[in-house]
Amino acid sequence: MTSHTVFRIVAGANSYDWGKIGKNSKAGQYARADPEFKLQEDKPYSELWMGTHPTLPSKLQSGEKLYDHLQAHPELLGDKVCKQYGGNLPFLFKVLAIEKALSIQAHPNKKLAEKLHKERPDVYKGTSNHDITIAFNSYLPEMAIAITPFSGFCNFRPLPEISTFLSSVPEFASLIPAQAASALSSSPSDSKAALREVFGALMSAPSDQIQTALDQLIKRYESGGATSAESDVADLAQTLAKQYPGDVGVFCVFLLNVVKLNPGEAMFLQADEPHAYITGGTSVLDFGLN
Repeated sequence: MTSHTVFRIVAGANSYDWGKIGKNSKAGQYARADPEFKLQEDKPYSELWMGTHPTLPSKLQSGEKLYDHLQAHPELLGDKVCKQYGGNLPFLFKVLAIEKALSIQAHPNKKLAEKLHKERPDVYKGTSNHDITIAFNSYLPEMAIAITPFSGFCNFRPLPEISTFLSSVPEFASLIPAQAASALSSSPSDSKAALREVFGALMSAPSDQIQTALDQLIKRYESGGATSAESDVADLAQTLAKQYPGDVGVFCVFLLNVVKLNPGEAMFLQADEPHAYITGGTSVLDFGLN
C-alpha cells in the first residue's frame, strides 16, 4: 500500500536542566501539539526532536514509529537514502529552548570518527535502530536557525584577537604557559597547532589555578574593571560563571567567536569546529545520525 507523502508526526520533548521552564520553553509549547503531552510548569523542556533517532523517536498519530513507517514505505526516502542510511532519516531536526549554556563540543570529521569507533567501540559505539546499526563513523555538521534572539560560540577567534586577550587579560594569561602563548604569534602558518597548544593548556590547567583566576576575573568585572578589549565579553563571562561556578569553560569567551543571531538568521557548523549554544531558541538540523 502506498503511503501519503505528507503526514503529521508526533515529536518528543526531553528535559535537560539547561532547558527553559514550562510554558516559557518553545520546545514545551510545540510539544503540546500532541494531545497526550501534559506540560508541567516547573519542569525544564530543553529539546523537541523530529526524526528516527532511537533515543527519542517520532511517531505517526496512529502510534506507529516513524522509523517503522519508513521501513514499510521506502519510496518515501528513495533508493539512495535508504541504501546509505538504512531506512533512517539522514538528519535529526531539533527545537532547542536554552536557559543555561550548553557544554562546548565538536563533532569529529569522518576520518576521526572512524578511528575513534575502531579504537574505543565501547565509548563510540554508534546507535542501533531495530536491526539496523549505524556505526559512529558519520560526518555530522549542524545548522542552527534562530527562532528567538540567540547567542552561541562558533569556532576559534582569529589568532590576533586571542593574542590581544592574552596580553590584556592577566587572569586568562595566567593559565597559558608563555611558550604556548608565543606560538600564536610565531606560528601563523600553523594556526591549528598553535590553537591546539593554547586550548590544551587551558583545558589541562590545575583546578585550583582555574578557580583563583576565575574569582579574580569576575571580581574585576563586577567592580567595573573590564578593559576596552573585554567590553564585549565581560557580561557573558559573568553569566557563565554564575551558571557554572569554577568552570574553565568561562575562559572560552577569549578563545571562541561569540555569534549573535536574530530570528531567521542561521549559522553552519562544520565538523571539528568547537561550538556551544548559550542563550535563546533555535531550530537545529544535525545532518547524519548522531
